[in-house]
Amino acid sequence: MENRNTRPNVLLITCDQWRGDCLSAAGHPVVKTPNADALAAEGVLFRRHFGGAAPCSPARACLYTGLYQMNNRVCRNGTPLDARHGNIALSARAAGYDPTLFGYTDVSPDPRQLSAGDPRLRSYEGVLPGFTVRQFLPEHQKQWLSWLSAQGIDASVGSPDIHRPADEQGNVWGDVSNAPPVYSRDQTPTAFLAGEFVRWLGEQEQGAPWFAHISFISPHPPFIVPEPYNAIYDPADGPAFRRAATRQAEADSHPYLA
Repeated sequence: MENRNTRPNVLLITCDQWRGDCLSAAGHPVVKTPNADALAAEGVLFRRHFGGAAPCSPARACLYTGLYQMNNRVCRNGTPLDARHGNIALSARAAGYDPTLFGYTDVSPDPRQLSAGDPRLRSYEGVLPGFTVRQFLPEHQKQWLSWLSAQGIDASVGSPDIHRPADEQGNVWGDVSNAPPVYSRDQTPTAFLAGEFVRWLGEQEQGAPWFAHISFISPHPPFIVPEPYNAIYDPADGPAFRRAATRQAEADSHPYLA
């Protein structure tokens, strides 16, 4: 990644809702993650690292600002991020980079800097200040859906329904199943963003340092994967769930479970 004559190139990759123990590099007995393991082997693996907060917006506020939740004050999806805080994109700009986004950051903007009717006030899927957006991919995933359509895939059901099991004729149904979706392993939102990044990378001037952030939503729900990944693991091979002795005992342990 490093250009020895100038500043290093920076590639920031994030994945959403990936359990830290679901990596073969972290010792999971069943799951195999060879690409993530390769990154861990070539870099630094923090085995006792923890996320600063949950869910998405608060966690990203911690990641992007370097501040604890009690300091950045983002307590839920939709809580505005105070514009007085610095962040990784603004710091990259100060260092001479043009930080470029592929995916999403889920940052609600500071309303004090917007007019009352600004539509950005009605969504938590804003972009972290400082980023140049090359390929935005919010929850509706319309950009990916149009890309699928251009490849002959019927994406008319939209998202999230396109992430449902499909039969051999491509008909989507709602039952729980191990069947794959209508799109292939090379047509996932992850593949789409990776391809857009590679295309952008080919446009960069040789020797000019770059900063890119690829923000993958997977393995965030919905939990479905194309072939061959839908049949790699037998659920019986995984470790047992930690459950109470009875369903009622489990329900009594917390109102959410009830």
